[in-house]
Amino acid sequence: MPDRPVVLARLDGSSGRDADALAGRSLVVVLSFEGREDTLRCVASLVDGSPAHTVLVVDNGSGDGTVAAVEERFPQVRTHETGANLGFAGGMNVGVARGLAEGFDAITILNNDTVVEPGAMDRLVAAAMRDAVAVSPRVVYLADPTRDWFAGGVLDPHDGLPRHAPYDEARYRAETADAAGGCYPVDLLAGCCIAASSSAWRRVGGFDERYFLNFEDSDWSLRARAAGFSLQVDPRAVVRHRVSASFVGQHSYLGTFYYTRNLLLFARTWRGHGPRGWAMLWRRVVRPLPSQLRGTGIRESARRTAVVASGVVAHLTRRYGRAPRALERRATSWAGRR
Repeated sequence: MPDRPVVLARLDGSSGRDADALAGRSLVVVLSFEGREDTLRCVASLVDGSPAHTVLVVDNGSGDGTVAAVEERFPQVRTHETGANLGFAGGMNVGVARGLAEGFDAITILNNDTVVEPGAMDRLVAAAMRDAVAVSPRVVYLADPTRDWFAGGVLDPHDGLPRHAPYDEARYRAETADAAGGCYPVDLLAGCCIAASSSAWRRVGGFDERYFLNFEDSDWSLRARAAGFSLQVDPRAVVRHRVSASFVGQHSYLGTFYYTRNLLLFARTWRGHGPRGWAMLWRRVVRPLPSQLRGTGIRESARRTAVVASGVVAHLTRRYGRAPRALERRATSWAGRR
């Protein structure tokens, strides 16, 4: 179990509608950070294909006019501005906490770089409202809907770290469940889209904001399982995902930082620290580094190595949450010199 509790304490005022009128309703929280066009496309898919569900767009301190664009195009959609980049964990916690405060019965978190197929949200919420269940959809690539991106998460038997199920295994599970007309159990859900009842969110808690970005969904999944919830995928609920829209430019460096630091945090929390945690780091980050950097030149190799080292130091000194501002500035500078 985690070494500290995770609570949903960040509440803000409601939009002014009677909370009783919202009971029995479903809320979809779409988190956006500098992703206006992605967000507009995602919201359009929900408004057109899932009209029974209330949509809340949480803007995580963007400066690209996302909220104004959403409010102009979709007046029925709710919005909330955090005023700062709280990361995936913190931003989603804002939306979930608001949903709990306003009396929604089911709350779904959803990446903004997705398109939800008609009927998918209905199926997810129906599954989530069963006893002690949290559910993800089958997630396919936006550019190629015939390819699965996620059909279930597993803990790697070699190092205990989360990864997507192998394609053949995921496809077999999906086809078997689809033939049986239902969901199938998985080890881990994908933060790209998780639907759960409000009682589940209260019982499990929100995302651990120490992670900020990366591994927070796997941590939540394991806490949900420890709390007695079954994690499932509904293969007939399909969401299309642009994939890795958050890790371009300067964010490719920051993604490496968060992966490195959070891998060690996840290992300490769930797998015990010591040799095993460092073995995970070696297998997933350090050992592949030379081959990944081959051909990129000395300068790029030095940058990536420095980012990995920064992640290790941050973990050792317990500096979690958002990356150091100095590293963010350096990443921006490096991205501009490529």
